[in-house]
Amino acid sequence: MLNSVESLKILIENLGEEWKDRLTAFFRRPEDIEAYEKKYILEFMNSYKEDFIGNRPFNLAEVEKLIGSDVLNSEIENYIDGMLDMYYASEALRELEKKDPARIRTAVDYIFERVILRFESGYERSYDKYEFKTEEEFTESAGVLDSLAVYLVTGNLHKTTMTEVIYDNTRLTKENCQYIADKINENFVLLQRKLIVGKLYELLS
Repeated sequence: MLNSVESLKILIENLGEEWKDRLTAFFRRPEDIEAYEKKYILEFMNSYKEDFIGNRPFNLAEVEKLIGSDVLNSEIENYIDGMLDMYYASEALRELEKKDPARIRTAVDYIFERVILRFESGYERSYDKYEFKTEEEFTESAGVLDSLAVYLVTGNLHKTTMTEVIYDNTRLTKENCQYIADKINENFVLLQRKLIVGKLYELLS
């Protein structure tokens, strides 16, 4: 993948002299953006996100200079923050993985059984058993896995694509992303039924 500076230069080349206006429109009037413009803008955003996660401040500083607008730079940062919501929420899972890459799978199993497939009130009180620091960390991690399961099942994604999406959002090891994808895939039909029942309940209530 190109870095954020390279991607921004390609965006500028392809969007022309009004590239700043088009970038601004992407944030404020996305319905006005053409498909080809969106392609270059999203490629830039993804490169920016990777430089942020990879802690490459030199690239980000160069991007800020090229943009040359405090307002537009702020809008880019806010958009990237939104892209990183799940990444931030996965911090406790990454910390657990650093301690013991295999240990996280035990926590994943528990969350699937007590939160995602069926809900058990008070599950978060077991946080210390799975080496989380607080109940809040445990519930946030469970929320990440639950949100991923809903998104992946709703999108009817193949297992390989599931693994890629999980990695892109959490940055857990590829092995653990594969493990989570396998759990979702094994329970795919049950999760589909759960979503359908939930939608019917909303319609009837």
